[in-house]
Amino acid sequence: MNLLSVLDRFQKGELLDIGDVLGSELSPRLKKSQMVDQLARYIRKEPGRWLSHLMERDIHLLRDLVHAGPERVQYQDFASYPSIVEVSGIVEYDDSDSNYHKVWISREIYDIVSPEIDSVISDVELTGQYELERVALGYLNLYGIIPTKKFLDLLFDWPLKSGKGDNPIMNFVQRSPLIKLCRYEDTWGDNMVSPCIENPEEMFSFMEEFKQEKRLKTFPRSLVIEAGSGAPYFTVGMDTPEGKALDAVYRKAGFVGFELVKAEHDTWIEAQYTAASNPALFDPIYDAPRANSFSDREWEAMCMTVCEYADSVAKWCLQGRSARDAGVCLCDRNAWKAPPEEGISDPAPGEEYPRWTMPEPTVSEGYGGLTSDFPVGFAIPHVAPDDPCPCGSGLRYCRCHGKYLS
Repeated sequence: MNLLSVLDRFQKGELLDIGDVLGSELSPRLKKSQMVDQLARYIRKEPGRWLSHLMERDIHLLRDLVHAGPERVQYQDFASYPSIVEVSGIVEYDDSDSNYHKVWISREIYDIVSPEIDSVISDVELTGQYELERVALGYLNLYGIIPTKKFLDLLFDWPLKSGKGDNPIMNFVQRSPLIKLCRYEDTWGDNMVSPCIENPEEMFSFMEEFKQEKRLKTFPRSLVIEAGSGAPYFTVGMDTPEGKALDAVYRKAGFVGFELVKAEHDTWIEAQYTAASNPALFDPIYDAPRANSFSDREWEAMCMTVCEYADSVAKWCLQGRSARDAGVCLCDRNAWKAPPEEGISDPAPGEEYPRWTMPEPTVSEGYGGLTSDFPVGFAIPHVAPDDPCPCGSGLRYCRCHGKYLS
């Protein structure tokens, strides 16, 4: 699609935002048509400049699409938050298929960026911009929401390993799209919000409910970098005993490569919303390549490992403290267990609940051969494997009573 037609889809305010993020100085006094022409000319004539303003995630996405070639559709998973180059129309995408997020670049954008992109990435890396971006993302993802002043204090105290030019941290603060996109000012004050938080107002309410001490929790630098690297599919706490156990469980479940990272990332995201029980927390186990090969005891042990990890990581609603440290928002260890049948006591340590078996059908006279288990006048609805079990346990049907039926 032509660049002019792409930009023409935006309103004046949106064009000003795109120009600001890309480092172009558009005047709000211009007509929309003039803004479109000026921004298109800037994108065509100064690729080295606007590419250097992009976040690391965005420029790496562009590089991958350049290497794939113009108009070549790449199939991706749905990320926790969209990329700037997609929102601005530089990269085209299609979400009509719920299974894949399709992205590609036009021939025009390919011709503009392909001669410059590799050298720009190398040059910007030397300035320390990407390192600072990882640090900023790391703090935001660990705290969730943090007052802007405290966030800037942490950033300016960071011992930058790379960086050339005068005051690289100040340059980053002034020009980084991340700072502009994540700053949130309203009745709650001036704060920085993780891009993974879809509803800041909801999270502010959770933080108000679980009031924590105002002193910030201190994180080791290695954890900050881990939580900010590899956006948008970063992982958190995988070097801890709980993280290593989770990694081992998911590898055993058949996850490898990107799918392993995605499963661990999704578990961290869902752990943020676990107050007592959150069925989505166990989705990676349900959806694992080897899910059907688990025994009951293996499945229970895997779920327990997920709970231990979820209780050990920093939570947004607890302002960076873990559920274990704060003593609240702990996972309900029984939320994913099917309740024992009435009259059956809990098993002794090392033993399992008795397996549920189908009762022998008994034919009742007068019902045309129907068994007494199916009273007249009631229809038995179809239950899909991934639907909640009708017994009310909260488990998927295939993981509760459905696993005993063929």
